[in-house]
Amino acid sequence: AVVSTQSGHYGRDLRLFLLFMSLLARVPRRVPRLVSCYLNLSTDSTHTGQQFDKSDPRNARYLGGRKKEVNPNFGIKLVAEEPIEIVGKNHVWCDGGDGHLGHPKVFINLDKGVIKPCGYCGKQFKEHE
Repeated sequence: AVVSTQSGHYGRDLRLFLLFMSLLARVPRRVPRLVSCYLNLSTDSTHTGQQFDKSDPRNARYLGGRKKEVNPNFGIKLVAEEPIEIVGKNHVWCDGGDGHLGHPKVFINLDKGVIKPCGYCGKQFKEHE
């Protein structure tokens, strides 16, 4: 393709873009073995179980000493640590608390001895026996 390179700011940007695109076309689709041996791959998985194969090009983000950072405090574990609220009725409502930072009000029917969570925030309720 013949492109007229103008002098000035836009011409320089166009030349850099065309150079970038020509170099990008030469990049192999898979991470080369030589590069993959320098990856700092972590064996930790995320809450979804995400792990990449060594030849996966998404591992390129861990080049140069960077490592995969995984937060061990998954949200579902934190919700389970909240105390169960004992109520004296067979139904309860939850709006998430905190006023406008909560969620829509939902009504939860309770059975004796059964712990029921809120579908939005995970807060747990149990009917007093």
